[in-house]
Amino acid sequence: MFLRFLAMLLALLAACGGTGSGGNPPPGEDFATATAVRITVPFNGAVLAPRFEVIYEAGADVAAVRLDVDGAEAARDAVDPDRGGGSMDLDLATGRHGLRLVGLDADGAELSEHALTIRVEDGAASQVTITSPQDGESVDSPVHVAVTASEDVETVELYADDLLLDAGEPGQVLTAELDPGTWTLEARGLADGETVATDAITVEVAAGTHPEDASFNDVVLDIIATYPTDGSYGYYWPSDGDWLGTTRDIWYRDELVAEGDPEHRSYCVGLTWEVFMRAWERVDAETGGDGTINGMSVADLDEFRTDWYIRELYGNGNQDAVENYGIGERITDWDDVRPGDIVQFWRHSGSGHNVYFLDWETDSDGAIIGIHYWSTQSSTDGIGTNSEYFGADGSSIDPSRTYFARVWMPDAWVPWF
Repeated sequence: MFLRFLAMLLALLAACGGTGSGGNPPPGEDFATATAVRITVPFNGAVLAPRFEVIYEAGADVAAVRLDVDGAEAARDAVDPDRGGGSMDLDLATGRHGLRLVGLDADGAELSEHALTIRVEDGAASQVTITSPQDGESVDSPVHVAVTASEDVETVELYADDLLLDAGEPGQVLTAELDPGTWTLEARGLADGETVATDAITVEVAAGTHPEDASFNDVVLDIIATYPTDGSYGYYWPSDGDWLGTTRDIWYRDELVAEGDPEHRSYCVGLTWEVFMRAWERVDAETGGDGTINGMSVADLDEFRTDWYIRELYGNGNQDAVENYGIGERITDWDDVRPGDIVQFWRHSGSGHNVYFLDWETDSDGAIIGIHYWSTQSSTDGIGTNSEYFGADGSSIDPSRTYFARVWMPDAWVPWF
């Protein structure tokens, strides 16, 4: 039963989980725990021998899993309900491979999926592998690309149609400014100035956004500055229950919509949503609003909150929430990100976190290498600021699965119903 419990924690991954930031939100009726699947071994970007084991976790409603390799079914396994997961053996040819684990219900219908990229080692000295985005994925422009490489590769260059777009060291974020359409991205690994390895993926690129600055961010920053960071507002992830992760009671339209923790504890999506609700209350009072968030009923607010709390692995959460209800927009260009914007990011390990952006972490040349943020996490003993860094594998942040959103002031809201 322990493996089942672990699977429920990890497969849910709704915004707060994992290495470096502190667990996931608790299972509840709005979370996708029961239908989720996740590959735990190998990790995204791993270099493996031809024969290797795939270990997976699955939620309670997943009766079986199908493992696709490079788009074709390679294995199928009935999920052991007592273990909440299982394993499958693969024997693959050398080169780059995409793995896609699909969770199936008792009737064989697809419930969820988890995809990653691995490379099978043939003993060759030089290799590069694009670990993010995934081959065939739809992404916004500019596209942020992560590449792993063997130790002899000194520089990685990123091309589209033989046009050099960016270059850097292995593990750095490479950026491609591309027009909407289907593009083949090629990574070339260089040693002593010569190309020694290549890898390529195809992605469908959508146009990016051009957001306006919003003073709602200033209200958010004012409010987060009022929370203690001395450990008295701790991090807490319960094993069960329907607590929504807030430090205080949240009211909307004269109804209690979330009960606060008596000890002022929280988990990440609960805390960021709490701050949003407090910021909206202040703005509504100051602007003479009608006491609603763009006309939402209490039931609508619950759906909005469920979007915010992430409905599925690799979901963009806050982007869906603010756009679905006409109160904000997604941000695709990192140059447009401002303090007070909301961030949902995922790590290559599959864990994630939900935070408010404060600043970029940069290297000595000014290149972006990570995010400095405010949220609640075990590493800061609850509410506090922290930094995490982009990379191409392991527990580093996946740059193409980092989602920024901004809430507008009420005079910019648009109808949604």
